[in-house]
Amino acid sequence: MMAITVRELAAWLDAPFTGDGGCVLRGVAAADAARGDEVAFAGNAKVALASAAGCLLASEECGGRTVIRVADPRAAFARVIARFHPVRMPPAGVHPTAVVEEGASIDPTASIGPHASVGRGTRIGARCAVGAGCVIGCDVTLGEDCHLHPRVTIYDGARIGARAILHSGCILGADGFGFAMTGERWEKFPQVGRLELGDDVEIGANSCVDRAALGVTRIGDGTKLDNMVHVGHNCVIGRHVVVAAQTGFSGGVTIGDYAIVGGQVGVGDKARIESRAVVGSGAGILTSKIVRAGEPVWGTPARPLREYLRMLAASAKTPELRAQMKELAARVDALEKSLP
Repeated sequence: MMAITVRELAAWLDAPFTGDGGCVLRGVAAADAARGDEVAFAGNAKVALASAAGCLLASEECGGRTVIRVADPRAAFARVIARFHPVRMPPAGVHPTAVVEEGASIDPTASIGPHASVGRGTRIGARCAVGAGCVIGCDVTLGEDCHLHPRVTIYDGARIGARAILHSGCILGADGFGFAMTGERWEKFPQVGRLELGDDVEIGANSCVDRAALGVTRIGDGTKLDNMVHVGHNCVIGRHVVVAAQTGFSGGVTIGDYAIVGGQVGVGDKARIESRAVVGSGAGILTSKIVRAGEPVWGTPARPLREYLRMLAASAKTPELRAQMKELAARVDALEKSLP
């Protein structure tokens, strides 16, 4: 078990501290569950004062508590968690049950797990970890320090940047959904494009990113996709975009840098989401529509949040309005019957 003093942890974070610098910390926990030998982060003084943590990461002093002062407690806490729980990387080398085709290039510091498969012409960079049962096609490039969890599939020709994290079951570079009606049957439109991922991309479990029909499907540096996200052919997703679970992008969608897309969002063909735009969970964006940066959008079809909330408020009054209309209709009917 790791142990570190408050003073040592503050020096590692390059941050000042107040309180007991000799307090020994052995773990991390949420503020409301932390013990005296654990560190937590506090977003406000009320949380800090109620916590039993031996040390708190906070942006201000908290009533005599032992505190490491940081500008962003949550971000600092993420670093501390990684310090106490480092990722365990497998030893370098190729497992005896793995299949590596002739012509593949694997850095000596990389690890290829049991029953993995690596195609010819593929290049795997330094310190990569390829988990059990992964299938990597031909002419694939993996940058350094990539981590593939078990049963990841990468089709031929994909380009994966450095430090990618690919979770179990994700599939990269499969054919896009392209068909043309010929007579009375669907004819497959050959998907001969490529897939490129930038550096520091993370893709969640069972997510699928399709290759382009022609050209490139591209995901920019630092973008994070949650579990069960689908990215269609020829999509271009910018840098540092975050996408929550069960969202689907049709072909040709463009998403600008730093956009935020909630869960279960559906985006139609060739729609465009501008940089730093925010799309709320469950929204539906119609084909070729543009989501501007600024106010978040919500609903189907997606509209500015204030407009969406006004519509919800109006919908909540529908039963009352129906009752009033029914009463008015009865009164009108009674008046009409009373006329000579």
